[in-house]
Amino acid sequence: MSTAAQQILAAFKALPDSERDIVLAELLSRHPVGIGDVSDVGFEEIAEELFRTYDAEEGVDANRPGESG
Repeated sequence: MSTAAQQILAAFKALPDSERDIVLAELLSRHPVGIGDVSDVGFEEIAEELFRTYDAEEGVDANRPGESG
């Protein structure tokens, strides 16, 4: 994933939940799900990146004092 894409995701994550919903709705309206074909390999790459992100976030959360999973 490019640095620019990572910066966009970080900025998105920093938004309040209500703003995230608005931004997500706007993004989906500009490129609705199902428009354009994504290959199986593309989906696999997306899934792998997503799970790596989740694993990294869980690791950070697990190491924070006073928080439980």
